Amino acid sequence: MMLKSLALSACAILAGCAMEAPETARMPLPASARLPEPADAVAQLLVEAQGVQDQPERLGMALAALDALGARPLDVADDPVAHWRTRAQMPRAMAYRGRVLGPAYKAGMLNPGDTVRLPQLFDGGRAARVAVATADKAPLNFTVLDREARPVCPPAKARSRECSWTPLFSGRFEIVLSNSSDSAAGYYIVID
Repeated sequence: MMLKSLALSACAILAGCAMEAPETARMPLPASARLPEPADAVAQLLVEAQGVQDQPERLGMALAALDALGARPLDVADDPVAHWRTRAQMPRAMAYRGRVLGPAYKAGMLNPGDTVRLPQLFDGGRAARVAVATADKAPLNFTVLDREARPVCPPAKARSRECSWTPLFSGRFEIVLSNSSDSAAGYYIVID
């Protein structure tokens, strides 16, 4: 795949873009380039970037694609991307325009039996997305609950899962991720 394809996909998702630097059209893309939704694309790019730490050019391409999607950390103190940028060889900058507020992401680790709950506010009448990806394909349990603790999306194993819905009213939802396996598992969660 090509970097241009991912950049075009990201920009199309985020309301269009203009490309420059035709030499980037020959660069290979991260495996997540075909993903249609921004939240899932960000989750997959985080996993991709984690896996290419020893390849500065590929790491730079993954981080550039992440930047094109407008992703920001939920918690700056736990953000692995800031450290990754010190290792990355960033590609030539691309011109694009998109949403002012992009998706947010969080990296974490769940020990066996642990659960993380992330309360989040979502706007009524606007599409909401939560995506989870694990680098080692760990079978984490993932669900999103409404204010009455009813599942918005059916509970699922979070190997590379996304939950999409449109809330009727603005309000608080809770993202629940748990590890019922016998070993610790790292994850990335993206909220859009």
